[in-house]
Formats: sequence, C-alpha cells, structure tokens
Amino acid sequence: MKLDVKDFKYLQGALMLFTGCLLVAGILVWGAGTIKKRTEAAHQAALAAQQGAENTLARARSEEQQLREMINRFQILTTRGIIGPEQRLDWIETLGRIKTARRIYQLDYDFAAQRPVTADILPSGTANGYQLMASQMHFSMHLLHEGDLLGVIDDLRQTAPSLIQIRSCRIDRSSPNTAERPARGLLTSECTLEWITVKEDK
Repeated sequence: MKLDVKDFKYLQGALMLFTGCLLVAGILVWGAGTIKKRTEAAHQAALAAQQGAENTLARARSEEQQLREMINRFQILTTRGIIGPEQRLDWIETLGRIKTARRIYQLDYDFAAQRPVTADILPSGTANGYQLMASQMHFSMHLLHEGDLLGVIDDLRQTAPSLIQIRSCRIDRSSPNTAERPARGLLTSECTLEWITVKEDK
C-alpha cells in the first residue's frame, strides 16, 4: 500500500495527536520519577528523624535510670550516716557491738584526726559541693582464728556509718608463755583502716 501526499494530509492530525500524547506521556513519566525521588527522600528523612527521636528517647531513659540509681545510692549513704559529719560516737558503739557479738577478748583501737582523702586512698577532690574525708583507725585484737578478723572487717563494712577501706593487716601468733592464751586467742592481729565519709564543702 502506497501513501501519497493526500494521505499524509489525512494522517497529519493523527500524527500531531500521537506526538502530543507521547509528549504528555514523557512529561508524566518524568513527573512520576521526580515525585518518586522526592517521596523516597522524604521517607528516608522521616526514618532518620524517627531514629533520631528514638535514640534521644533511649538516652533520656538511660539518664533517668542513672539519676534514679544515683539518688537511691545517695539516700542509702545518707541513711547510713556516711554523708554528713563523721559520727565517732556511733563508730565506737558499732565497734562495741561487734566485739560483743564476735566474742572478741580484747579489741584496742585509736582514731587519727579527720583529713581530706588523698590520692593514695581514693581519687580526691570536691564534687557538687561534697568532699571525701578519711579518718585512719589503727586497731589490734586477739583471735581464735583468722576468720574472726575477716568477720570483724565484714561487720564493719556492713554496719559502720562509714565506708571502710583496709590499708594494712598483719596476723601473728600469740606469745606461748601467757597464761591467758586460750581465752585471749591463739593469734593477734594489727590493722590500719580508713573510715571514709562525705562532707558537705561549705
């Protein structure tokens, strides 16, 4: 089938319509691609914002939990008398109760003057208006066995209105010539402890 000039005249309108449709279709395809890219970018931005919000919420919850734990520890330390002025009378009463409960024959001790904590004990310094303080105690006692010393130190750590840190301890056998040896114990010990409290830095 041959097409002549007259046929092209009849087809001109259809060709123009077809060309217009192609142009419109191209514009629609281009627009759809652009919209898709923008939608994907907006979706990624929304996901990033959501992840950022979740991370911020997780950090806030973690910080809240840490703050609650710090407040609880502070309240426990305050209740025990560790925070505030040192309570030497309570210390002496605590030592007396432990001596009686443990049936210690003899327990001698003396406390040095309170002083700021030094680096050889704990990291020193002031934090949020509070300062670590230490009072050194030297004590000697007679023991039936090593477990008595461990029990006394454990009792102090559990009940004393102070944080207890051991500086040194030594255990020796009692003199074999003493008539009181069975009652006094087979061993003697000497220890140096640090009684640590937290003082408000005024």
